[in-house]
Amino acid sequence: MCSWFWAAGQVPVGSWQDHLSYSSSWCLAAGDDKIFSSTGASLLILDTQSDLLTKMSKANGLTETGTSAVAWSDQEETLIIVYRNTDVDLVKRGIITNIPDIRNKYIPGLKEIYNITVSDNLALLSGSFGIVVVNMRGRYISDTWRPGPDGNNNEVFETAVFNGKYYAVTSKGVYSAPRTRAGLSYFGNWDKLEGLLLPDARYDKIAASSTALFINKPGGPSVPDSLFRIIPGQNANLIFSRSEEKVRSVDPSSSGVTVALTSSVAIFSDDGNLTKEITTYGWASSNPQHTLTRNGVLWIADLSVGLVSTSDLSSFSGYTLPGPYTNNVADIFFAGSRAYITGGTVDNAWGNVYRPLQIFINSGKEWESNILYGPADRDALRVVAVPGDDEHYFVSSWGNGLYEFRKGTLINNFNQYNSPLSSIIPGDNFTRICGLAFDNAGNLWMTQSGVEGNLKMLKKDGTWVSTAVNLNVPVAGDMLIDENSFIWTILPRGHGMLVYDPGKTPGDISDDRYLRLQVEDNEGHVMNNLFSLARDKDGNIWVGTDMGPAVFYNPGKVFETDIKATRVKVPRDDGSGLADYLLGTETITSIAIDGANRKWFGTMSSGAFLVSEDGRDRIYSFNSGNSPLLSDNIVKIGINNESGEVWFGTSSGIISFRGEATEGKEDYSGMYVFPNPVRDDFDGPVTITGLMEASRLKITDISGNLVYETTSFGGQALWDLTNYRGERVKTGVYLIFSSNSDGTLTKVIKLLIIS
Repeated sequence: MCSWFWAAGQVPVGSWQDHLSYSSSWCLAAGDDKIFSSTGASLLILDTQSDLLTKMSKANGLTETGTSAVAWSDQEETLIIVYRNTDVDLVKRGIITNIPDIRNKYIPGLKEIYNITVSDNLALLSGSFGIVVVNMRGRYISDTWRPGPDGNNNEVFETAVFNGKYYAVTSKGVYSAPRTRAGLSYFGNWDKLEGLLLPDARYDKIAASSTALFINKPGGPSVPDSLFRIIPGQNANLIFSRSEEKVRSVDPSSSGVTVALTSSVAIFSDDGNLTKEITTYGWASSNPQHTLTRNGVLWIADLSVGLVSTSDLSSFSGYTLPGPYTNNVADIFFAGSRAYITGGTVDNAWGNVYRPLQIFINSGKEWESNILYGPADRDALRVVAVPGDDEHYFVSSWGNGLYEFRKGTLINNFNQYNSPLSSIIPGDNFTRICGLAFDNAGNLWMTQSGVEGNLKMLKKDGTWVSTAVNLNVPVAGDMLIDENSFIWTILPRGHGMLVYDPGKTPGDISDDRYLRLQVEDNEGHVMNNLFSLARDKDGNIWVGTDMGPAVFYNPGKVFETDIKATRVKVPRDDGSGLADYLLGTETITSIAIDGANRKWFGTMSSGAFLVSEDGRDRIYSFNSGNSPLLSDNIVKIGINNESGEVWFGTSSGIISFRGEATEGKEDYSGMYVFPNPVRDDFDGPVTITGLMEASRLKITDISGNLVYETTSFGGQALWDLTNYRGERVKTGVYLIFSSNSDGTLTKVIKLLIIS
C-alpha cells in the first residue's frame, strides 16, 4: 500500500527516503488528472488540478528502479510501469500489484521491454521477443504475440491501434492484425504492411492520427532517420528526414502527431505538414525524449530539464522536485547535518570517464545547490569540509586538480599551472587527485596519481608541501589520518597500502617515515585488492577488501612491528563449532561507522550490512530484493550522525535509512522524544534523541512505576511502547529519565501516549 503523496517531515527510525534526481524525464503517462513523468529511477507526479508535485520510488512502494516505460488505462484507472529488468507494476488507487512473470521467465537472447500501448483493458508491451499482453483488469499476463515473417522471435519496438487493427513496428517490417482476430501468438495471423519503400526493413516508432499512420525508419551513423506518413492500402510518403537528427518518439496529438527529435519537438498536422518546431523553452534548450498531448496541453519529457508543458506552444513551464541534478554518486561526506555528494567516477582501470564536475549539497533540511562545471572540469571524486566550517570545502578531481569552495562559490582551482600538483601528461590537463583528509592542525592532505610525490599537503596558511613519497604505482586512492597522525592510503589495483608518518613537523620532510603495507592476516592470507577504509571510535583501522573486511587493532605500532590484520570470525551457531570470516566472499566498497561504533559495510553486488561493534553480530542485511535499496552495488555510505540517517550511494542513486544510532552529545540540553504525543494509530517505536553516548534510560508511569529501561545507541534510543510483559502501555503521561555512564548528568522529559 502506498499513497500518491509524499510529505517531508521528521523521518521515523526504520523508514526510508529517496534522494533522487527529478531534473530529467524519460517518458510520460496521463490519467486521473495527473501527469506521470518517469525520471528513470522514480516517478514525478503532477496533479493538474492543484499543481501539487509528489513522487513515487522504491522508498514508498515501487518494486524496482530503472523504469523503461509507463502508461495509463482510463478504462481500468490504472498506471502500468515496466522496468528495465522487465518487472511490471500495476498501480490503482495507491495499491501496487507486481507482475514478475516476464522477469522470472527464461527467454533466450535479449529480454527487454521498449514501449506500452493501452487498448481497453489490455496493455501491449513491445519487447525484444514479441508483444506481451497484460490483462490489467485481471492483473495477469494473458498472451504473447509474435508478429513477423516466421516463428522466430522478432523484435517489436512499438504498437499502435488504428481503424480496428493492431499495428507493430519490428526489426523485419511493419505488421498488422484485426483486433478481433484470435491466435495472434501465431506469426501467420499477422499481415505485413505494404506501401513502404522497404517493407522488410527495420522500423522502430509508430503513432496513429485520425487518418493515417506515422512510422519511423531508423538510420545509422551517417544516415538520418526517415519519418513516413502512410494510409494503409496506399504508398507511404516521406515527410521528414534531417541530417544528424534522430527520432526519439512519435506520439499522437489532437490534430496529428508530435515528434521528439534530438534537439527539438516537431509538430506535424494530420496530413503530414510540419506546422511548428520547438527548439527552446525560453529558459532552456530542448532535449526531448517523449511527448504527450492531454486536454489541449502538450507535455514534454526532457532529458535535461525534466517535465515541461505548454498550452500555446510559445510559453513553457517546468516542473521538478528538489534533489541532486543527477543520480551519479562517487562520495558522500557529512559535515554535521550537511551532506556533500560528488558525481564523478573512474573506469575499472582508473581512467577518466569525463563526467562534468558535479557537486550536490543538502543542508540536512533541503537541497541547497547543484554545482555543475565542464567540460574541462571533470570527474569529481572526493569532498571534505574544513573542520569547524561546514560551508568551506574542497573537492578532488580526476583530471583538473583540487577545487576549493566557500558557500557554494569556487574560490580556487589548484592544478599543475598554479601549485606543486602535477599532471600525468606535462602541459596537459590531467592532474589526478583522489583521497582528501584534514589533520589535527587543519592541513589538507591529498593523494596524487601517476606523478612523483604521491602525497601532497596544502597547509592551513595556504602554502604547499610535497612529500618524498614516490611509490611507482599507477594509482593512490582514498586516505584517512589516525589518532597518531599517521596517514593510511589505499593503493588500488593490487598494490596494498601506504602508511605515512609526517612526524611532529608536517612542513619538514626530514623526519618523515613511510612504508608499504601488505594486508595479511594471522593465517597468512594476503588481501591486497583494497577498496575502502575507515577508523572506528576505538581507533582501529577497518579496510574493505575483495575478501571481506579486515581490521588493524594496533595501528600505532605499524612502524615498530610487522603488524597483521585481523579478519573477524562469525560462529555458525549450528553445533559444528565452525566459524566463517565476516562477509568473507564480498568485495567491501565502503565502510562507515555509526554513533554506536557499529559498522556499515557496502558491497559491490550484495547490498549493505550493519554489524555490531565487534563485527560478530549481523543487525541488518539490506539488498534490492528485501528492502527499498535502489541497487545491490553500493558505491558509498555516508552517515548523518546528528539524525542517524544512513545514506546509501548506489549505482542507481541515493536512498537513506533512518538508523537507531546517533553521535552522543556533550550534555542533555537537546534531549527530546518524537513523536510526542503518540496517537492511538501510531505503530512504530518512539525515538529519544539528543542523548549523551551510552546513556542509561528508565521509563516510568506518572506514579513512578518502572515500565521500560534501555541503553542508548550513541546518542539515541528507541522504545516500542510496550512494558516488560510485551503489552502496549495504556493512555497516560510517562516520564523518561536519562543519565550518563557515571550518573553525573541527568535529564527528565515527559511523553504523552494515547492508546
